[in-house]
Amino acid sequence: MSEMNQPGVNLPNFEIISLLGKGGMAAVWKARQISLDRMVAVKVLAATFVGTEEDMKQFRQEARTAAQLKHPNIVQVYDANFSNGSCYFVMELVEGYTMGDLVQRKKTLPVEDALIIAESVAVALDYAWNFHEVVHCDIKPDNIMVDSDGTVKVTDLGLCKTFSRMKETTQISDDIWGTPAYMSPEQIYGTTRLDCRSDIYSLGATLYHLITGRMLFIGLDDENMMRAHVGQNQAPDPRIFVPHIKMSVVTLLERMLAKAPENRYQDWKEVLRDLQLIHNNQPIDWVALPPFGSSLQKG
Repeated sequence: MSEMNQPGVNLPNFEIISLLGKGGMAAVWKARQISLDRMVAVKVLAATFVGTEEDMKQFRQEARTAAQLKHPNIVQVYDANFSNGSCYFVMELVEGYTMGDLVQRKKTLPVEDALIIAESVAVALDYAWNFHEVVHCDIKPDNIMVDSDGTVKVTDLGLCKTFSRMKETTQISDDIWGTPAYMSPEQIYGTTRLDCRSDIYSLGATLYHLITGRMLFIGLDDENMMRAHVGQNQAPDPRIFVPHIKMSVVTLLERMLAKAPENRYQDWKEVLRDLQLIHNNQPIDWVALPPFGSSLQKG
């Protein structure tokens, strides 16, 4: 195998098979764990994310937390290593595709399919929050997978807060973690008090993308996209692009995408309740928001 097809760090006990994907943060490799003779995915963080001893301490703690998450809708973390200037996770290998891949190919998903995906993610994140107080901080189509038997899997739980050193502020922070198209306003401000409501916003942004084929604030660069989340900008009503969508789905999105956390759903069980009502063709309660109080323009 050529050097271009190698991780670039020492991975003892692993036979590298192929590169599964690569981004600015990390590369993911398909490998055989020799000692247990099993196929795994190894996520190697880029050297720029291997920081100070304080960073490494936080990384170790969150790696332990990630390894405790055992749920059918969460990609299992088996092991982690943080030594000799390298950091990598050993994870369950999911043979399938991401929602990012799917929307790139198909542009949009049928509304019912998108809602089923959202429900599976909500169930996983409800478990992560209620049992381990874990906030994902980077929910987006690329971090939602469907495996070969159709099971929806959330990836990267436990990784997203690893190197953030956020301070409470009302200004857009220089030290944030997430993907601008899907970030909650409080992430953009760099608040240290994130909770499950931040992931609820990100899932709302993801669901809007899956249904309409458009990101909330499409066409903006990263900085202006972040300013749109925290400012008075609003994305178009999804019925402009999907005329047959139910009003209850629009209401769901409007509340998930409330700019202030106190105006959003307050926990995942509220989200799951309304998803079930929509599935049963029942109306959901509408909650009045202040002008420009949501990143979605309804009506």
